[in-house]
Amino acid sequence: MKKILLFMETYSLPLIGGILAALLWANLDYFSYSAFVHYKFFGGVDSHFIVNEVFLVLFFGLISIEIVHEFSPQGNLHPLDKALTNILAALGGVIFPIVLFGLLNFGLGEERFSAGWAIATATDVAVALLFARFVFPKGHPAFVFLLFLAVVDDFIGLGIIALFYPSPDQPLVPWFLLLVLLAMGMSYVLRRRGGSSFYPYMLPAVVSWVGMFGAGLHPALALVWIVPFMRDGKSHSLPLHKLEHFLTPIVTWGLFFFGLVNAGVVINNLSTLSLIIFLSLCLGKTLGIFGFTKVAYALRLTRGRKLCNRDLLLIGLVASVGLTVSLFIADIAYTDEALKDAAKMGALLSLLCGALAVGVAKIWKPKK
Repeated sequence: MKKILLFMETYSLPLIGGILAALLWANLDYFSYSAFVHYKFFGGVDSHFIVNEVFLVLFFGLISIEIVHEFSPQGNLHPLDKALTNILAALGGVIFPIVLFGLLNFGLGEERFSAGWAIATATDVAVALLFARFVFPKGHPAFVFLLFLAVVDDFIGLGIIALFYPSPDQPLVPWFLLLVLLAMGMSYVLRRRGGSSFYPYMLPAVVSWVGMFGAGLHPALALVWIVPFMRDGKSHSLPLHKLEHFLTPIVTWGLFFFGLVNAGVVINNLSTLSLIIFLSLCLGKTLGIFGFTKVAYALRLTRGRKLCNRDLLLIGLVASVGLTVSLFIADIAYTDEALKDAAKMGALLSLLCGALAVGVAKIWKPKK
């Protein structure tokens, strides 16, 4: 049984299962699917709220833990000059999709599409690494490059969500952000006091959530401001490692419900917006990562072995799978349900980039 569960976690089957279930349900009976998503348990709390406003706190918290690990003195992205190539590659994988989205929208789209510019900047780390398993042989340096690139991409993505995407249903009330500052102060005091438990940090996490929700910003980032204050290091008895161990299975299996609640779009909602997002992800990510990495190579910023052009193009294609974060941004970028569904279709189509990478790799095999 443990082997089966490990297999399902390794291959992101809960998330993929939730997406498939949502697509099937929505296209067979959209009325009952919509009723499930928007069913009010109490007050204004429905399934969508529980997943996107509460569960995603844990998801983005886990992402921020990985970022802290990698940028810590013991991490692979420390010091920064060691990671300049990955940072440049991640920047290329963000800037190119934004530019391409703007150009495609100018030529093919409408002004009302413009709010979704950030949908194409995301990389789903877990699913990208899943496709990479089928693209590159075991032990290939592309895995390390892709992982570090995705960590930097996540760091940029969290900043984009925090700065440019306030909660669509809440008016901006900036003074509530004082609660976020209070939560950070509480976390600093807890760090100074020491201790090995992560539970005391949950109080400032709740304060941070209330502050962000009250301010009109998306509360899914509540843990992002708390995690950097938790002690990290080689010892697994430290709070950050314990929190990571606690969150990993919850997030992995909880992504089934994220997929179920967010991926239920009717196939005929495919539109020009879907195409723009798909092309911005597929072409923008691939060209951006490839181009900026080649610039880093030309500037001699890379230590150790360089990846060949073939490997970089395959990495770009694999990193084009936006999925989880793209679906989340699509959900908060638009208030119009038709645009929201069309944007989600574009995010779901990004799975084809991973499948394309697998197909290309079968013909154009990466070197061992």
